[in-house]
Amino acid sequence: MMITNSTIIGIFIKKNKVLSFLEMLEYKFKIDLSKVHVNEIDTNNFEYLVTFKVKNKDNFIKKIKGCSVVHVKNGTIFSINALNKLIELENKNSDTPNGEYVLDWNKYKDKLIITSNGELSISNLSKIEDFTYFFGKNPKNTVKK
Repeated sequence: MMITNSTIIGIFIKKNKVLSFLEMLEYKFKIDLSKVHVNEIDTNNFEYLVTFKVKNKDNFIKKIKGCSVVHVKNGTIFSINALNKLIELENKNSDTPNGEYVLDWNKYKDKLIITSNGELSISNLSKIEDFTYFFGKNPKNTVKK
């Protein structure tokens, strides 16, 4: 088994910019698009979360404004700060130290857990399987719920 030293990067992209962003990832940064995930977020601002792995996160984050490190577990995409806030919230009436608290990850499957302006935000995610979705048409079975 080969262990790679890669980091998952996430970035929010407006719907009308997704195709050009994916093209830039593929041609400028040589990222295999079959390994890029685009998720629709349950908000009305037409933003999508694009995630992909990189080997040199610091170099990449310097070049692309708005990128941040994210983590994935059980279909959940989260930041460490948000995970800590969620554990604090769920564990507030318990004697268990936060560092030992175990989340029920099934409750957060297909969710995005981040902090926004210091507040915990949990949103539904739907993975977009077919990038033709961004051409303005919404073919059947494009969004996986």
